[in-house]
Amino acid sequence: MQNLQQEEYSTGYIMKTIIVLHDNSPADLHAAAFAKMIARKIQAKIVICHTSKVRKQKREKVRAGTHLAADEHEQFVNKVWDETDVPNYSERNNNPVIEEMRITDFNIPRFAEMVNKDQVYMIIKGLPSKVKKNDAEGKLDAYCVLNRVLSPLMLIPEDWPLKDLERLVYIADLRYCRIAIVKYLVELAKPFYASLTIAHLSAKGLPHIIESYAQSIFSEEIVSRFDYDRLFFNNIQERDLIKAVDVMINGMHNDLLVVVNHRFHFEEIIGEYLGHSLPVHISVPLLIFPC
Repeated sequence: MQNLQQEEYSTGYIMKTIIVLHDNSPADLHAAAFAKMIARKIQAKIVICHTSKVRKQKREKVRAGTHLAADEHEQFVNKVWDETDVPNYSERNNNPVIEEMRITDFNIPRFAEMVNKDQVYMIIKGLPSKVKKNDAEGKLDAYCVLNRVLSPLMLIPEDWPLKDLERLVYIADLRYCRIAIVKYLVELAKPFYASLTIAHLSAKGLPHIIESYAQSIFSEEIVSRFDYDRLFFNNIQERDLIKAVDVMINGMHNDLLVVVNHRFHFEEIIGEYLGHSLPVHISVPLLIFPC
């Protein structure tokens, strides 16, 4: 089907890099612990990018773009790995390689240039459930970063319980489903043996898709391309998008919601602003691909 988009994402067997944006907040520490779980499954390394100023006595040890001194690195790693309630805690000897750097002197274009040059696999950022007034001042806006990078951005709610991924759902109009994104998600899902569902929501101005036709597209143009038996389809007819998302999360128990920036009702589902917190109806990690 000609409309199915097939741009490439880097998913080959090379050491993948996951960047964690970290501003010393509990939400980012929580996100770093989840990044460890993903990195361990997909055999990736983690680069912790510190976005906030360090204490005075530490600041002299590190310059922007350099690795942390050994003692500071050890302090951070201990905080992440000491979470004994993390699933598969007994596998901690299989921890991924961690690198750390300061990017407090980086502006967004400079950071995006680094990410794109290194072909980063994923960027992860933790978000609090609520942001108090002035809490966001001076902090890197992860969503603004997304508008410049080629890598997907995963946002982790601070109050989401750490667990292995079990069910992923990719929201798209099936007629314009991006094969490269499905490939990326299949490769992410496989190590967890998680299910991947493509949830069809008709693009603006287009009618609902007939079920038989949708199943034909799904089988012939998507399933046939991938050797994975946990790839599914859901033709959503619900007009109320917030209600549709609620069913995906609380009814179908999906634990990773996947969307494309500015596509397929993105603004209605996510809201007009996504800088420092997630909308209340999204209680699971959100993976956003560049448009």
